[in-house]
Amino acid sequence: MKWILASLSVLAVAAGESTVSLRVARDATVSFNGIQCNNDTVPCSSIPRGLDNRLMSFRGNRDYERVLLGFDLPLNAPTKCVLRVPKPIDNSGDVSLTVATTDSVWEEATVNGYTKRLNGEQVGSLTATNGGELDVTDACARAVNHKLSLFVDTAGAMVTFNSLQSGSGDVFVLDYSF
Repeated sequence: MKWILASLSVLAVAAGESTVSLRVARDATVSFNGIQCNNDTVPCSSIPRGLDNRLMSFRGNRDYERVLLGFDLPLNAPTKCVLRVPKPIDNSGDVSLTVATTDSVWEEATVNGYTKRLNGEQVGSLTATNGGELDVTDACARAVNHKLSLFVDTAGAMVTFNSLQSGSGDVFVLDYSF
């Protein structure tokens, strides 16, 4: 009898919803601009910045910087998927962010504005002055090969976040329920 009750308890737990918190697996700042770097010898858009300690998003006159995030998802279909945005390191006031999907064909060490284009759909927006959350369930459900990539963009002033390379625990996280 005890064995049967124990088995039913395990089944009840197994049948219930589970949530895992997934730290970002890959991240980068991608520049989209016409500005020259390295003493005007190289377009800034061509410089990979996936191994920097900080991620940056900024929208200026000719300068666009976007945060690119990559997550490795479980094999189970999601019932809910929430992007947790960490508190920005540097910002000047309210931080309005827009999140969009993109394909997952990129490598952290080599991605740049020439190799990665904005080619997905907007998922939603949030104010993340002290961090925040955004439901991205539909984006998780449409992920290809269990990989989800997202661009995080700001509507103006520069905002920076810790990257994986910073060693900080305060990075982008995806709460994945199934």
